[in-house]
Amino acid sequence: MAQCAGTTQKGDRCRRDAREGSAYCAVHLEQEGRPRPEHPKTPWTTDDKLKAALGFGILAALALFRFRR
Repeated sequence: MAQCAGTTQKGDRCRRDAREGSAYCAVHLEQEGRPRPEHPKTPWTTDDKLKAALGFGILAALALFRFRR
């Protein structure tokens, strides 16, 4: 048997076996008629990178001052 082509609520692929003559298991049969949603993978913007770098810098400074004593 083939693996179900349905997706879980988390967006992971279903691990169940597909029903005979279908690409989906009994739980995901309603997904057969609708297209699978695409999860957009947005790249990190410059603003996101700056925020992350600032956060790591603050954490590093706190760690240095905490363990320096």
